[in-house]
Parts: sequence; structure tokens; C-alpha cells
Amino acid sequence: MDAQRFFTEGEKEQIRQAVDEAEKRTSGEIVPMVVSASSHYSEIELAAVILGLIAGTSAATFWVDPWRLTHMELAWPLVGAGIAYILCRIPAVKRRLISKRRIAEAVHLRSLAAFTANGLHHTRAHTGILILASLLEHRVEVLADRGINEKVQPGTWDEVVNILTSGLKSGRACAAFCAAIERCGEILAAHFPRPADDRDELADKLVTEE
Repeated sequence: MDAQRFFTEGEKEQIRQAVDEAEKRTSGEIVPMVVSASSHYSEIELAAVILGLIAGTSAATFWVDPWRLTHMELAWPLVGAGIAYILCRIPAVKRRLISKRRIAEAVHLRSLAAFTANGLHHTRAHTGILILASLLEHRVEVLADRGINEKVQPGTWDEVVNILTSGLKSGRACAAFCAAIERCGEILAAHFPRPADDRDELADKLVTEE
């Protein structure tokens, strides 16, 4: 789940070119982004350690010979905690332990933070749009600035989310990102055609973060 190495350099260039082509038709600014995870979800690891301690203590109570040394009995809770911690660090396991509501909240907050951090709120006509994929959560969010939201109908970006989500699930991540960017460009061009004096306000590249 390393966002930095999720795409090859060649694939990153393809995504950059897709942004460049899409923005030739619109004054909108498109920023594609992939993150390893939207949150550390430390509460999951803490809960796993606690449950591991309880399981280990229970095992010691029922199966350890009462005549054995005390430090041997203490090993069971520690082993239980260690195994639980390691298991919950596995992305596929951790994802299943996090509630859908918690995931949705974490990805949305990460999108808001990324939107601001990448300067999307500073575009001249407030026409910045973020396409974010969070790898751990297997979740995509599209976030548009107020200039776009004033003209585009609610639910418009669901199509872009579905394009990217389907591609990520089927192992066509690069092609899916390019298709999502292209579709964003088409939607934006219908409402915000590129004027003659338009200039590129944000870098045309894939942003990657942990």
C-alpha cells in the first residue's frame, strides 16, 4: 500500500499527460492524487493489542500448568498481543476491522486537507477539482471547489468515482485514472471552456503521499 511506488514512472507520465490534455479544453484545474492511507487508525491497533492480551491471559488461565514459573504464564498475554498487533497491520485485515462510517469520514477529511495543501482553493475562478484514491480503504473521493459546485449538479462526480473505483478493483489503475481525468475534463469543459488568456495555475502531475 505504498502510494509512492503504486505507479511506475511511465504510468505517472501517462497520468500527467491526461491532465494536460483535459485542461486544454477547460479553465478548470485537475489534481489527481493517490495516498497510502487516509488515517493511521491507531484505535484499531490499540483494540487489537487489548484483545490479544485478553486472549493470551485466557489461554494462560485454562492451559498453562499452575506449577510452572510465573514468567512463563506472562508470556501468553504478550504473545497474544503481539500476534493481534501483527495481524491488524496487514492491510486486508485492518480494512475489514474499520467501520464504513469511519473510513468515509477519514477519506473525506484527508481529501479536504489535500485540497487545501495543494492550493486547489486558490485558483482564479475557484475551479479546482481533486481526484483522490486512498489505497488502504479502497475508496475514491472527488472534491470540487465552489465555482464548480455552483454550476454542476449534485451527484455529477459519482460517475468519475465509479470509473476510477472499477479500474482500481480490476487492476487497471493507470488506465482508470486517465479515464477519470478525461471525464472530469469533459464535464468541466461544458461549464468552464478554456478562455484565450487562461494559464496553467497548478502542476499537471500525480500527487502521491503516505
